[in-house]
Amino acid sequence: ALPRGWSRVELATRWSEGRMSNLEYLMALNTLAGRRFGDAALHPILPWVSDLSVKGSGWRDLSKSKFRLTRGDVQLDMLYSHGQHPHHVTEPLSDLSLSIYLA
Repeated sequence: ALPRGWSRVELATRWSEGRMSNLEYLMALNTLAGRRFGDAALHPILPWVSDLSVKGSGWRDLSKSKFRLTRGDVQLDMLYSHGQHPHHVTEPLSDLSLSIYLA
C-alpha cells in the first residue's frame, strides 16, 4: 500500500514536512485502511474542507463539525438540551443510534 521501503512513520514525516500533498497523504491513509476505487462500500474518504456555501470563501471552519456549521449553534444546543437523552446525532439516525448506543 505504501511505496516500497516506507513505514507509516515515514509517511507521516513526509507529509508533515511538506514533501507530499494533503491529497497524496489522505489517499495513502485510505489505501492503508483498505479503501479502494471501484467498490462503493470501500471508496476513499476525503474530508469536507471547502466552504461551498459562499463563492470564493475558501476553507471551512474546521473547529466546528459539518453538522454544527449547517444547523447552527442555537439549533444544535436546543436539540442537545431538550432531547430525552442529550445527543448530537442527525435526526434520521437519532433514535436508532441512541438505541444502539444505550444497548
